[in-house]
Amino acid sequence: MYKQPREAHEARIYTQAYRVYGLIHLVPGSGTADLLNQERPYLPVTGALLYTPGYRHPPEAKELKASTGFLALRKERIQWAVGGRPAEPRTSPTLLERRRLAFLFGEYLVAGELLLPRGVRLSDHLSQAKPFQTLLEARLYTLSPDKAIVELSPVESFPFVTVNLRQAEAVAEAPGEAHDLRLTLFG
Repeated sequence: MYKQPREAHEARIYTQAYRVYGLIHLVPGSGTADLLNQERPYLPVTGALLYTPGYRHPPEAKELKASTGFLALRKERIQWAVGGRPAEPRTSPTLLERRRLAFLFGEYLVAGELLLPRGVRLSDHLSQAKPFQTLLEARLYTLSPDKAIVELSPVESFPFVTVNLRQAEAVAEAPGEAHDLRLTLFG
């Protein structure tokens, strides 16, 4: 059992092979990224439902592949997760800036605001940061060959998601909402 008390939170966890719905267990005051960045290689998920890969929510009943009371999910396989609680910055908010970024995962992308240290180049931060980061005011977009990226509409919105920087196929700066209400990878 856990040495510290834990709080159960609903979560959706996306890997290349599955969409996992279940409960994750956070230490009071910690966030989902904190749990995922711990050195333990597996994430405990209780009451897990495993669906075919994809991004659509809610999944259809025919997409259910398995269910189990307990699942130890390899953290390195996690692309991104919805649920739990956002991780709190460990430094003063005055030392941070919000950068709007887009993370590409196959046929879709997740865009939102990442807190970065002021004045740090994006490439430097991505190569030195812990793998799991909180993305605020996130939106999910599906790529479409008959639409320019600037014409995409969000499929789903979230107050926050937790992304695995090591699993994103690409990371690009995206314009902030104040500049352009449409999403573009090219500015």
